[in-house]
Amino acid sequence: MKQLIDELIGLAKSLCPETEVVEVKIPGYEELDAMVEIVVPDEKEDEVHDAVLHREHEIFMDEGYDIGVHIVSRSDYERLKAKREAAWK
Repeated sequence: MKQLIDELIGLAKSLCPETEVVEVKIPGYEELDAMVEIVVPDEKEDEVHDAVLHREHEIFMDEGYDIGVHIVSRSDYERLKAKREAAWK
């Protein structure tokens, strides 16, 4: 499964070198085999999301692994991060 996770991350980075992997959880949440959180520049969110989602589905159908990949725009990530930090103060 690690190879498949690396493949999904590599796909995102090939489309957008600025891709930042924030978190990888194995196992993932609930029934997911793994969960990956990726941050991309705002203008690349849709392109990366569509490509990774397509490959994610192929992996599920071909390999049986349910790997969730959450693609977040940089502006959304920074806004959520600021809210979390403010809540802890």
